[in-house]
Amino acid sequence: MEGKDLTYHVSSLLKYGVNYVGVINAQGRMIEHASKTLYLSPEKLEILCMGIRLQHSMHADFDEDLGTVSHIVTERGRSKFISVPVSPYVIFAIASKGADHRPFVQKINSRQFYNVLKNQSDQYNLVAIGIQT
Repeated sequence: MEGKDLTYHVSSLLKYGVNYVGVINAQGRMIEHASKTLYLSPEKLEILCMGIRLQHSMHADFDEDLGTVSHIVTERGRSKFISVPVSPYVIFAIASKGADHRPFVQKINSRQFYNVLKNQSDQYNLVAIGIQT
């Protein structure tokens, strides 16, 4: 897994049954993504990413009292949105409503994926810190 860039690793997440996956930075901007299909305009995707980042920031306010958020799943009419915080990023995916999101979440929470994100983050002038174990 070492030696490959972040683009490669984000694209490899598509094999977990998702149609779209991206990495959202602390400012709510998509820094890397891969897609089989996406039915959102770039403008709507940008707004969605900022909202997801804000949602995770608001949930973090309760970490001390309730524990940290492992992941958030939102089911809509035809889709399932999965977001997983990996400080300071959020990994976001769109899957079909019936897809099993658990293998995707397990991969994101793996030490291996975290190390890739941490090692590749320098190209985005960001430093990844901490991970849930």
